[in-house]
Amino acid sequence: MLYCELHEMHNCACVPGDRVRGAAKRPDGAKPGWADWPKGAIIVHDSGKAHLPGCAHLSDSRIQAPKFGWVTASASGTWRRLSESNPLKVTEGNTELAGISRCRTCDATQ
Repeated sequence: MLYCELHEMHNCACVPGDRVRGAAKRPDGAKPGWADWPKGAIIVHDSGKAHLPGCAHLSDSRIQAPKFGWVTASASGTWRRLSESNPLKVTEGNTELAGISRCRTCDATQ
């Protein structure tokens, strides 16, 4: 679903591709779509739940601060270690967030 920054609404009739908010602005200016997310990226919701790019119940266009934060280059094993006792501090988006639990859907793919 496209978001028009000019009119602050979804599915605006004027939305050209370069006005999409959120995913179009990151990572590194990548256009919307999960394929543009780097391998090893982890997305954190403001609830503390961590997701992987391509998660079946997230839309790339929804990934934006302040509701989400993300790490585009996580160290090997970060996903498995992620827990309340080993939170993942995000580096982009809402940098106040930390992942403390893993999405079960995403976890099943690992």
